[in-house]
Amino acid sequence: MTGVLTSFLPGGWTGPIVLRGRGIGFAERSRSAHVEAPPAVSRRKPPQVGGEISVGSTAKRTVKLTISLLYYLGRGLLRSALRLAGGSPAPRLVILYYHGVPDAYRSNFVRQLESIRRKARVVPASHRGSLPPGRPNVAITFDDAYVSVAKNALPALTARGFHSTIFVPTRTLGGPPTWSMKAGSPDSIEIVMSAEQIARLPSALITVGAHSRTHPRLSRLAPSDARDEIEGSRLDLEGLTTQEIRLFALPYGDHDSSTIELCRMAGYEAVFSTTPTPVDTTGSGLVRGRVKVDPFDGRLEFFLKYNGAYAWAPFVSSLKRKLRNYKSFPADQKLSPGQLASYKQPKQS
Repeated sequence: MTGVLTSFLPGGWTGPIVLRGRGIGFAERSRSAHVEAPPAVSRRKPPQVGGEISVGSTAKRTVKLTISLLYYLGRGLLRSALRLAGGSPAPRLVILYYHGVPDAYRSNFVRQLESIRRKARVVPASHRGSLPPGRPNVAITFDDAYVSVAKNALPALTARGFHSTIFVPTRTLGGPPTWSMKAGSPDSIEIVMSAEQIARLPSALITVGAHSRTHPRLSRLAPSDARDEIEGSRLDLEGLTTQEIRLFALPYGDHDSSTIELCRMAGYEAVFSTTPTPVDTTGSGLVRGRVKVDPFDGRLEFFLKYNGAYAWAPFVSSLKRKLRNYKSFPADQKLSPGQLASYKQPKQS
């Protein structure tokens, strides 16, 4: 049984999984030269990039990583059983999204690209149609069009022939981000690319997409203001570039049904959320999920992300919303467990 389970780890790892106080790693035992150990989560803190920069709760990341690893192993067992029964799961596209790639994380980012180069294939985020089997299919996107992406990410991507998509907030070009973000966010030291930099982006390997004009939470705006953000950013970018702008990334992932309808009316062919759900590229759906990645993600964490192992997260988030809603009902109006399971909250990714 151990051999079956560990066969789903990269390189057929045969060592035990060890949970540590500050992360998850793999305790290495003797192994033959041809067996590659899986990527492990580093216990070393990411390098500082200036000021008080936060990279998130280590405990929370560790919990998510543990669940994702179990999900990855369980999914591998199910896929093997399906193959033994003569079936084969259809390939799905995992779309990654970064924000900035600061100087201090450049080598980490290159290491991540090398992992993708060895074990996956890169396709455009807009890809529609069937996907080749055998390896994970991955798309790479960047939100907010930071200068650090042009400096540290694009040369490494171009050198490997990897396609990427950059989503641009058009009213902050050439300046610092003006939207709200968590205290200590690495994005707080970033600068958005200038209009000239956006115009010079090579179109062969880089697709430009819209990310609104001012990066608001679109579901909180009046319909006319939301329309201006959605349609106006497309017009702004088409005036800057030679590209036809047909992709839109939702700021904060925030949206409701009217937001999506406005995107459809504006002529977008795909709208990108922040829900870490792999994409069925053979379908006609407008909204596509994406997985948040950072250049300081550990090796195992990044491996699991581009393999779609965080796909469990939306179900947990949905359950949390339903439980919060359940607690908000008066005692005489509480939903039964069956009603709670079928209750649908408004969509907020």
